[in-house]
Amino acid sequence: MKKVFFSAVALVTFSFAGMANEIEEKKDVLIVRNNCDVFADGVYNNQINDGCSVEEAHEASVGAYNDCIDLHNKYNISLTEA
Repeated sequence: MKKVFFSAVALVTFSFAGMANEIEEKKDVLIVRNNCDVFADGVYNNQINDGCSVEEAHEASVGAYNDCIDLHNKYNISLTEA
């Protein structure tokens, strides 16, 4: 009788343990724009408003973005917005 009871308990325990790995975890994804993205967008918009072509505005904004990243890396400043 003890063996039957132990077997039943073991069967239930292992059944739950086997199902435990089948729970799918949902992970939320947070996309954070950094300060340099916002800065480069502002440079681009200012260039367009000043009458520059799309290509000129793009080049200016890419340069501003790269300068911003270099500055943040040089002084170890956080890139995320507060």
